Amino acid sequence: MSLADPFCRDLSTILADAARAEGAKVHAGGTYLCMEGPQFSTRAESHLYRTWGAHVIGMTNLQEAKLAREAEICFGTLALATDYDCWNEHSGDVGIEQVLAVLQQNVQLAQKTIRRAVALLTAQRACACASALKDAIITERARIPKKLRAELKPIIGKYV
Repeated sequence: MSLADPFCRDLSTILADAARAEGAKVHAGGTYLCMEGPQFSTRAESHLYRTWGAHVIGMTNLQEAKLAREAEICFGTLALATDYDCWNEHSGDVGIEQVLAVLQQNVQLAQKTIRRAVALLTAQRACACASALKDAIITERARIPKKLRAELKPIIGKYV
């Protein structure tokens, strides 16, 4: 199954609209780089990520996006920036105290945005997320053991 576009466009639009409605400055789209954490980037890594075109750097999303796609769950990211990483020498090096302080400030905005976004969701999905596994199972159905089919029924039941 394709992960070319790991975020659901429909859900991403809803999140961006909800954040704007709550007064957030929104930068929709961009490239997310998932790095190994929990340490922060070195200055060299930070500059390298910028040359790659990364707009947001984080330590989550990659695994979650893959698992959500496999489960045919819409996935979007509401990333509330906490720092500029160490490439921006004018704002100083990244420190955990700064990150935690900004994170605390972002909590209410995130909660309000999610509340608003949930109210905008509909039961019917028009996105491709709902059928992401449709052509992903290439094993002959008869060769999939019954026990395995039963275990995976919540995820692949409609395809086997």
